[in-house]
Amino acid sequence: MAATFSLLSGSASAQTKICVDPGHGGTDPGAVGGTQQEATNVLDTGLRLRNFLNADTADTAGGGSWNVIMTRTTDASVSLSGRASFANTNGAARFMSIHNNAATSTAATGIETFSTSSTGTSADLRNKVQEEAVAVWPLANRGGKTANYSVLVNTSMPAELHEMGFISNSGDRTYLGSATQRDIHARSEMHALQRHYGFAKYNPGTAAVVVTQDNTGANFTLGSTAWFPGTSVPGYVGANYHARATQAVSDPATWTVSLPSGGTYRVDAWWTTATNRSATAPYQVTHTGGTTTVNRNQQVSGGSWQSLGNFSFNAGANTVRLSCWTTVGFYVVADAVRFTKL
Repeated sequence: MAATFSLLSGSASAQTKICVDPGHGGTDPGAVGGTQQEATNVLDTGLRLRNFLNADTADTAGGGSWNVIMTRTTDASVSLSGRASFANTNGAARFMSIHNNAATSTAATGIETFSTSSTGTSADLRNKVQEEAVAVWPLANRGGKTANYSVLVNTSMPAELHEMGFISNSGDRTYLGSATQRDIHARSEMHALQRHYGFAKYNPGTAAVVVTQDNTGANFTLGSTAWFPGTSVPGYVGANYHARATQAVSDPATWTVSLPSGGTYRVDAWWTTATNRSATAPYQVTHTGGTTTVNRNQQVSGGSWQSLGNFSFNAGANTVRLSCWTTVGFYVVADAVRFTKL
């Protein structure tokens, strides 16, 4: 164990990239039990895990620092090879695949987690995911196991595949189908990852930063098709960023962030830097006092959080927009924003 720990200790300090893989989706609902579908259960769990890891990153009082990417954030079809390729292409450091189990016998029950080997870094992650899961859900401990599942064999980084429980078992479904229990389970996976990287288990506090799903998903919208996704400039959050040529029109990219409570928050933005970026990118922060426009030079300071200022917000949905209405001949880049309660 000492040798394994030496490979892991301290390596999450520079935002370790974690690929979260909710199984199935789209035309493949996965296993079905009662009124539940595996694809729905695991997507919700994966999104909750992402949110916990983002909050852990933002809360510097403990835990680790993570850059979370997901193979899917909606009910989309993604092939097995596509999942592995996505993680490999984006340089993920760890791959965490989330599933619900099923069996012909409705008596089959319990939690199990797989890796391709019983030793090494993948097995260490597998074992910690299993340990934390059985600690929070009172289901049978089926243990850590080995298997040559496609997403485990074809990913180039340490990987595990976690079966939360049997959707074919009515008792297991009580937990799989509960949003509260999925939240508890997702937190256990965060704890497993923290321990895997040598950190003490830590729950981000209620004052933790709320981070959007960078520039994908329902929390991010684009004004027009003039915005395009990009990956050519490294240092972005998640799978990519969006960019648009500057022009004398507003056409904003909009992040919507749901805050758990009202109060004063520091708002930060993240972009990628290049010489063709705008030196006066206009961010528009809507807060309790109105809307404030903050110009930031995207030719510098990319690949890190940069403050847009401190503002007062009400609980619930709040927005930050990035307009393209500034000096022409450049590009503005919409990647991610975050809110930190002060």
